[in-house]
Amino acid sequence: MRLVSMSMLVLVATAANAAAPLVVYDNALQSGFADSSWANTADYSLINTTPTYAGSTDSIRFVARNWGGLQLVAGANEFSVADYQSLTFYINGGNSGGQLLQAYVCDNYGAISQTYPLSSQVAGGVIPPNSWALVTLDFNSAGLTHGTFNCLVIMDANGSNDAGGQPAVFIDQIVFNARTTPLPSGVAVNVSVNAGAVGNAINPRIFGVAYGNATRNRQMGYTVDRWGGNSTTRYNWQADIHNTANDYYFENIPDCTAPTCIGTPPAGNSADTFISGAIGAGAQPLLTIPTIGWTPRADSATQHPYTVGFSVAKYGPQQAVDPYDPNAGNGYYPSRTPVTGNDPADTSVAAAPGFEQAWIAHLQSTFGTAANGGVKLFTLDNEVMLWNSTHRDVHPAPATYDEIWNKTVAYASAIKLQEPNALVTGPVTWGYCDLFSSAADSAAGNCTNGADRSNHGGLPFVAWYLQQVCANPLASGMHLVDYLDLHWYPQDPNGASGSIYSNANDPGTIGRRLRSLKELYDPTWISESWIGTLGDSAPDYLAAPDFIPRVKAWIDQYCPGTKLAITEYAWDQDNTDSGAVAEAEALAIFAREGVDLATRWIAPAANSLAERGYSIFLDYDGSGAKVQGNSIGAISANVDQIGAYAFHGNARTFVLLTNKDTAAHDVTLSFDASHTAAWKLYGFTGTTALAQTGSGNVAGAALTLAGLPAMSANLLVIPDNDEIFKNGFE
Repeated sequence: MRLVSMSMLVLVATAANAAAPLVVYDNALQSGFADSSWANTADYSLINTTPTYAGSTDSIRFVARNWGGLQLVAGANEFSVADYQSLTFYINGGNSGGQLLQAYVCDNYGAISQTYPLSSQVAGGVIPPNSWALVTLDFNSAGLTHGTFNCLVIMDANGSNDAGGQPAVFIDQIVFNARTTPLPSGVAVNVSVNAGAVGNAINPRIFGVAYGNATRNRQMGYTVDRWGGNSTTRYNWQADIHNTANDYYFENIPDCTAPTCIGTPPAGNSADTFISGAIGAGAQPLLTIPTIGWTPRADSATQHPYTVGFSVAKYGPQQAVDPYDPNAGNGYYPSRTPVTGNDPADTSVAAAPGFEQAWIAHLQSTFGTAANGGVKLFTLDNEVMLWNSTHRDVHPAPATYDEIWNKTVAYASAIKLQEPNALVTGPVTWGYCDLFSSAADSAAGNCTNGADRSNHGGLPFVAWYLQQVCANPLASGMHLVDYLDLHWYPQDPNGASGSIYSNANDPGTIGRRLRSLKELYDPTWISESWIGTLGDSAPDYLAAPDFIPRVKAWIDQYCPGTKLAITEYAWDQDNTDSGAVAEAEALAIFAREGVDLATRWIAPAANSLAERGYSIFLDYDGSGAKVQGNSIGAISANVDQIGAYAFHGNARTFVLLTNKDTAAHDVTLSFDASHTAAWKLYGFTGTTALAQTGSGNVAGAALTLAGLPAMSANLLVIPDNDEIFKNGFE
């Protein structure tokens, strides 16, 4: 982009750099491409001699059956979608014609385009017999205007598993053609910014993660590092063993074995190593304290094969077993009925609150007290309303309101007795259902309103839990729970062809991924997932999650002053531009809506696109500059195209603009007060790293940014008082 300097700010997109045609197949698979097809090797040939197109010496022969496919991949090479106008190739139906095939463009094996029937891309709507037809996939029409690609799939669209499959088809001259016209541009979107509408302060603890590499975590500036997940529900800190639960055959696994251990557990156990790494990276560790009441047997530390919850030798043949240990079953008989009546003592021993209190004493002796740089943040177990499935070898009964509260009292009291400065989070829900009801209700078929809820005043579980927190303080007056701790993942849409958690990054999947962010805050947005089918059930409008405002209203009503933590969330996929934009927007929503702590599951991989979603807040200029202060008013006229979030702090106005569309957009901003300053714009796309992308001067209450790229996040920074402007443009 280039700068036009004027009082009405304008940023103009330059034309895309000219790219040479990208030839995939011409007589042979071209250099840099490899064959990763999953069709049977007898069903295709890349060196077919007849027929060929226009004098070529070779073509591709393909017999399509049983969803078999050709997949031609450029390996580690990545190509910018914006550099190409179309995909073309020639196809010949042989003696038959009329074959049913489909194709899509992909990146690292995940679709980035829709799947197109080839018959719809040729003249006449049918693959012709004994003649060549041109297939054209126009990138503009397909919404392929952003991100990267490195592969192409052409596959069976019939699914027939007959002996012969469909008649052979022939393909030649596969080319991605260089762009010859400008990228499409959408209409301008108006955004108003109101500095007088001061909202929530940005809490630095929202920029947290789980796990990750300590060195990279420090480089990124993550503020909280969570030790959590299913395996932490049964962690024996004294023996340094965890149980894999139903994630992997209910096995007791030693975390550290000689000679890699720092010392004999508990000295140098995996938790100590994690905490040391988190503190060393400048983050506050958030430590999960088990409350399920069971911990792995210490005598299983040296056993191999590992101690298991559903032994085949003890309980009989099972539906699935660990391929590395056939004695470790999944707890279901071959008939798919669950194994019941198993002995929890196979893997575990009872662990009273005192066992975990002693762990905190160990942490204090190792790292100091919370007031002196030690661990301060503790969370009460993990997704407690799923224990009857995740940890059913020791907790087969679905949890109830009363069980979870009684465990909160027992274990949170032990935590605060040992560490009075602890901040405790609970109850740690898994999703939408357990905002409203218990596992016991869900097991009876009532996801949001069952007998357990009715027996507790009809209150949603989280509302009732908050009520108990404020009604039952410790003798000191402290609350047992300081943060309401919830998990939130957007759910897969009903009837969707691709999950937002899959490798798919086609326009349809992208749209669902980015629209699902509205589940966090919009009271009018009906979820496109199964949640949207729940209907209007009094007293809760369930089809519209309105997640953060809903639970904050419960806090205000039932236990004012409780903070809000979202300790698991993710919008995936980390190496897609839409995943990166979703991460940036999720953080902006957390900041605007007043979330007090958030930890993503898990830390993005180093140098992944998702990291950019954090960096635009934590290091937008590459020199450590952060978005700080309070949220202020920002309204976009079309939130599905341009998301708008504004903040003021550190003598600056920050405006985050996310372009969630497949086209570039002009953005016209209006402010409630005039600015006189030299502004800068920072941003990233799927193909460009976070960097300064523009600058200019403003003298007034209006600003226009032209050509914000498709699928991008952009941060406008305007200083309050700017001597640079007074002395001339920088």
